[in-house]
Amino acid sequence: MPKLIFKIQKAKEHGRSSIEVIVSDNKKIYKKTTESTDNVLSTLDTLLKSAKIKVESLKDIKIETHKEAGLTSLRIIKSITKALSFSLYPPKAGKLT
Repeated sequence: MPKLIFKIQKAKEHGRSSIEVIVSDNKKIYKKTTESTDNVLSTLDTLLKSAKIKVESLKDIKIETHKEAGLTSLRIIKSITKALSFSLYPPKAGKLT
C-alpha cells in the first residue's frame, strides 16, 4: 500500500521551508528534499517514477510540519495534497465540494 508524506521543515531565511517528499511502499522508502515549493511536483514525479508507482495507487497522503514551518510552504503543500486527493477520492455524483 503506497504512501506519500510531505515533511515541511523549519523555515529558513525569507520564511521559506525546505520540503522532504517521501514515497514508501511495502518494500522501500524513497526520499528527496527540495528547497523550493516550485519543485515539489517535479520531485514527486521523479520519486514516483523511480518507485514505479502511479499516483492513482497511492492510498494515504500525509503532511508533517515543523512548528516553525513557513506559512506559504504549508499552504502550497495543502493545495497539492487536496488536488492529489481528488484523483484518489473523487467526489460522489450529485455532490459539490
